[in-house]
Parts: sequence; structure tokens; C-alpha cells
Amino acid sequence: MERDKRKRQDELDRFWEIDDLLPKRRAPHYPSDTEATEIELPRVTKKPNASATPTQKEPIPPREQPPKTHFIPPHGPEEEALRPRPMLEYTPDNALIRCVRIYPWKIDYRYYEGFLRDAVRLYGVRGESCQRVPFFSYSPQYTQMNRAQLEWYLWWRELARGGDYTDTDYSYVLLYVYEIINLSGVMDAAESQRRLCEIWLRYRSIYRQLDSYLPNWICDYSLIHRLPPPDESLGIVLSDVMPHATLKEFFVQSGGKNGYLTALLAFCSNYDYRKSKFYTKENAALFDRVIPDAVERVTHRLTCDGKLFANSGMDDSSMMRDAYAGALCAYRNKRRIEVQYCSFSRSHELRFLITDVVKYTENKIRAVLGVRSRLSVYALPTALRELLDGFCEESLPKRATTSKNTDTAPAEYERLYDLPRTELSLSHAASIERASWETTERLVEAFEEDSDSVATEAEAPPTPIPAAFVPQGDAESSDEWQKYRDYLLAALSDDVGAQREAARKTGLPEEVLTDEINTLAADLLGDILLEENENGFAVIEDYRDTVQAIAQKL
Repeated sequence: MERDKRKRQDELDRFWEIDDLLPKRRAPHYPSDTEATEIELPRVTKKPNASATPTQKEPIPPREQPPKTHFIPPHGPEEEALRPRPMLEYTPDNALIRCVRIYPWKIDYRYYEGFLRDAVRLYGVRGESCQRVPFFSYSPQYTQMNRAQLEWYLWWRELARGGDYTDTDYSYVLLYVYEIINLSGVMDAAESQRRLCEIWLRYRSIYRQLDSYLPNWICDYSLIHRLPPPDESLGIVLSDVMPHATLKEFFVQSGGKNGYLTALLAFCSNYDYRKSKFYTKENAALFDRVIPDAVERVTHRLTCDGKLFANSGMDDSSMMRDAYAGALCAYRNKRRIEVQYCSFSRSHELRFLITDVVKYTENKIRAVLGVRSRLSVYALPTALRELLDGFCEESLPKRATTSKNTDTAPAEYERLYDLPRTELSLSHAASIERASWETTERLVEAFEEDSDSVATEAEAPPTPIPAAFVPQGDAESSDEWQKYRDYLLAALSDDVGAQREAARKTGLPEEVLTDEINTLAADLLGDILLEENENGFAVIEDYRDTVQAIAQKL
């Protein structure tokens, strides 16, 4: 009895032992014999070779080479034969777009045939005045509306066709857009483009999601039907539509300052001259007149055979896109569009070029305004620099220069500082020399210096140099100034050819070199040393002695 109780108690105590519940694992078996064992491999018999001698080794057969494969170009004759042919190919009247190809849709589908039949049936139905009824659908269709909603849509559409775009729900607006897109064979194409633009401009402030769709759908509709881009006559402003359009180049007009020049300055320049601190109320008219004209002059130089930037070395871009992406569109209206164009929004070379043109022209304006600071221009070609120099010479007003008028009588107070006029006398000069020597001897005696070490000529006092300009014992700063020594000496001598040669040896454009010198001088002295004039760059008159002393110390 006692034994059963202990057994029961042990079972209760071991109830929580997890190891007892798990299956027992067998211990791995290790053989007790660890001696080495011989393994006999099967003997390989060689084929008899009649030509081989007993002492001659059998030759190693050559390694089997993989079969040769011929390179097939990515677009072979078979692929070219299977490649779909465009149903429409043309070159629009746009300096940025080279070619447009319209392809049929690759897959036949019948999802929206019922919507297209309803749109054709309801196109001529006139609406009657009724109360507004709410309606919502992610992809609105006629079959999703009840009778009251359909009556309100027909009445709202009747008002919109007359130009009265009254407030309505977003789904009604989207349904009307789908209707215009799918009735391309029924409605006039130019009229449909105008209505799409009016819908977007009227309701974009209420329904911001229209900005994501309508600009691209308007572009697709215009390309498919060979329509020109909508302009200001339809209320389209470049600054409003281009930030939301994928193919920005389509909306750019062919010429004029309101065309591609506005687009280039707005979307193809890393520098906005309107944000310059010198773009003030007094100078805004000068900036707005000269800089766009300068960009136009450059684009005219780079235009060849009607192709904008044909001589700039930039390759054309290509875009393949699905028409009406995200819209409810029947198969017969769905298209695939291929566009070859000169991209001003995606070309880094063109962006750097336009940026340098804008900066270089503003530097010319700053020179006329008397501003000493300059913007850095890095990669503007020499031919374009010369072109802009000639243009700015014609377009900018001459800088006013102050010249001393010798005929004007001096002020009365200036006569008090005039030295007395005496006749030239050798005896008087000798007396001045003797007095000078007597003063020298007294100074030597006062400081107890040897009279033999006294200089025979009075030395001119050195030109004062700011201590920060030429750091003593600072090898790094001295080396930095050493790079500009030849250019500073050439600038002091007013030798334009020597200045350009010195700038060429440094490997930097002259504008960049002068900008570095002025930046270094401004940090150390608080002012610049060089300013631009009619011939190039020259040392400011007030700092000529200082620059001379710096060049001598280097």
C-alpha cells in the first residue's frame, strides 16, 4: 500500500517533466574498429592502340568544344516582319517633337462595348432642368445610375455644353470625360479638345485629382487626332499644365517668348534669375528683356533644319506610352503612342547649357549696373560666349564712366592745400639737401648707430599690406595665392592677352578664376580686387598698390 502511494506521488511529481513526454532518441552508433581498411577500385581497361608503342603514352583526346552559336541581332528580319506597323505616323509642327507614331492596341477586349453603345445612344438626348442628385463611383458608367441621377447628368451636361459648368459631383465630371474620349468618331476632335480643357480648368480647384489625369489625357487625345497643343486661347497656361504632364514637350509652342523660351527658363535651368537679389523693381524690366532674348539667340544658333538644339550634340529621346491610362476606354479608341522628341526636362547637357547662358547674361547685366560680384559659369563653349558678348554689346546700355574734367575750376577750399609755387633754384635745392643730411646725422647720433650704415638715399615707405592677405609662415595660404600670381601681374599691366594666357595655364575659365580671387580677397580683406570693364577684368584702382605688394612677396 505504501509502495503504491509513493509510486502515485512520483507520477504526480513527474507530471511536468517534458522529457518524459518526448520520444526517446537513439544514440548514434560508432563502430568500435578504427583500423584502416583497403578499398579496391575497379580496374579501367584501355582500348588497344595499334600505332602506339609500349613506351609511348596514349595521347589525351582534345576537350570537346561547345557548338558555335551565331549572334542574332535584337531586331532581325523575322522580328521586323512581326513588328506592328503604325496606323498613323507624322511630324507635328513643334520644334521639340520629331515624330509621332500611333499603333493599334495590342489586345482585343470587349469590356466597355456596352458603355460605348450607351454613349452613342445618349449623345443626342437633351437634358431638362431638375434637382441635383448625388452620385459616386470609382469608374462611373451609365448603367450604374438610377433614373434621377441620369436625368441630373443629362441636364448638367446640357449646361456644360453651353459653357455653364455648374457645381456637381466628381463622378459626373469623370463620366463626361469618359464620354468625350470614347465618342472621338462622333464628336468634332477640336471641339472635344476644347471641352476637355474647359472641364479641367473649371473643376481642378475643386477636385485636385484631375491634375493627375486630364493633362495626360488631353495630350493623348491631341496626338491621336493630330491636334496642336492647347494654348492660351483655350485658357491653358504653361506654368499650370507642365508640372502635371508626363510629355511636357508637347505643350511647348513652336516659337515666341511665350513658347519654348518660357519652358526652357522655367524647367531647364538650375538657376532662376528672378530670385536674384539684384532682380529688383528697378531692374526687373532689364532682366526680363535681355535674358530671354539671350536664350533665344542661343537656341537660334543651335537650330538646324527646323530642329531645335540639333547642333548641341544631344540625342533625341523616345517615349512609348499607353493612351488614356487609367480611363474607361473602349477597344476601338485605345491606342499605343510612340513619340521621338528633344527632351529639355530630362537632358542634363541642355540643363547645364541653359543655366550657364542665364548666368553669363546676368553677369553682363551686373557689370552694367556696377555690381562687382559675379556668378560662376563653368562649361559655356567659347563660340556661345562670343555670341553672347556681341548680343550684350548691342542690347545692354553702356556703363556710365566718371572722368575728371580738367576744365572745371577747383573748389575754393582746395586752394588752401596747394604748395607755394617757387622758381627752380639749384642753390635752394642744395640747401634742402644739406638740411636733410643734418637731420639724418642727428637721428643717427640719437639712436647710436654707425654713420657708415646710413643709406645714401631716402627709401620710400613700403606699401601697407593687410596682415591677413599674405599669411606669414602659412604655406597653404601662400600656395593658394601663388596660383594667382601670374594673373595678378598681368591684370596690373592691363595686358588682356597675358591675362587670358595666365588663366589658360591654370585650367580655369577667366570668369571662374577671377571669381575665386575675389572670393579669397573678400574673406581676407572684406572687398574684392578685380572688376570687369570693357576689355575684360582689371584691378580696382584703390587696390593696385596692395596687389603689387602681394605679387612681389609671392
